[in-house]
Amino acid sequence: MPDKNSVVRVGIIGPGGAGRGNTLAFATRDDVEIVAAVDNNERSLDALEKGLRERVESYKQNSFKYYVGEYEFIEMLNKEAPDIVGVFSPHSLHDIHVKYALRAGCHVLVEKPMANVVGDAIAITKIAMANDLHLVGGYQRHYENIYIAARQAIAAGLIGDLQRFEVFLAQRWGGGGWRGDPRFSGGGQPNDSGRHLQDILLWMTGLLPKEVHGTTDMKFEDEAGNVVPKSVEINSYSDVTMDNGATGTITIVGNTLIGFEEWVILEGDEGTLKIKGDIQFIPEGGEAQPLEFQRPEGYPHNKVDQIVGLVKGEYDANYTSGINGIRTSWLTNSILQAGKGPDERNLVNCDTVLEQEGYNRQFVLDFIAEGALRKMY
Repeated sequence: MPDKNSVVRVGIIGPGGAGRGNTLAFATRDDVEIVAAVDNNERSLDALEKGLRERVESYKQNSFKYYVGEYEFIEMLNKEAPDIVGVFSPHSLHDIHVKYALRAGCHVLVEKPMANVVGDAIAITKIAMANDLHLVGGYQRHYENIYIAARQAIAAGLIGDLQRFEVFLAQRWGGGGWRGDPRFSGGGQPNDSGRHLQDILLWMTGLLPKEVHGTTDMKFEDEAGNVVPKSVEINSYSDVTMDNGATGTITIVGNTLIGFEEWVILEGDEGTLKIKGDIQFIPEGGEAQPLEFQRPEGYPHNKVDQIVGLVKGEYDANYTSGINGIRTSWLTNSILQAGKGPDERNLVNCDTVLEQEGYNRQFVLDFIAEGALRKMY
């Protein structure tokens, strides 16, 4: 295990697109060395090399080893033995890549979704916990002040018991590249950007889904208003009931011209939190006011800082642990399953979704409790 004075060796699986940005976030740290990267496409590795030369002042040209091919990640793990593996491959490959990395004794940072399916998310987290390895998910909102503030306010009882919620995300999302191929994406916008909003709702409130009544569609229009056929979900509209009885809507829109917009509104019996750019508290019967907030001392700055700090012993709490991957996969699977039903809108029992994977609600509750003892949040 590296100590606080060590340089952490990092290997990358899938450094294209967002993966390149994540890799650069590792490489700009003085205590990290990128030792190897693997991708099916050598041009992706060339682009990473170029980015490292341009963005990292201390980078020495051609200092990381190329591995090219569909299964070369196994060779990279065996030959390079990195301390941390960053898994930034297409969604449907996260499961196998994370399992191989954990079984090779590596700590893992994995982009969202941690796994497409809730059963796989549970299995991955169990492997990490059994081997005392750190598993960090790619949910960056856990490190943003407004969401940290909301989570703390809810836990302190500021809004009382949550009764209603509204979650909304709109993004010009047409399922380009592998994201539009169900073999690699595992689902469209609800399984991609939509995961972030589903995750943050569950993380802030600590609730679990009970029922989803909703629909999805594959409707996407080009700039001229022509409908473009798509093979994955572009939009989802879901009425959701949580395990405490709270009800609300989760709307994930990809067919929009407005750009990117998101908000979360949480209504309790003693007040409301409104998160849209900033965070406001509206006491029951009162006027909106900014929510005063002090970032906790020693809280990680971002997901890369989280995984490096855990590995070096600088942090002892994991704020984007595998628990989040489990909760969010459970909700996302239920939303997608509702859209695949025979009717225009379908009712999905979330317990049934979990039981199809061989688990039950009590298992998840017990697993979350065990995670909390390990400071996995």
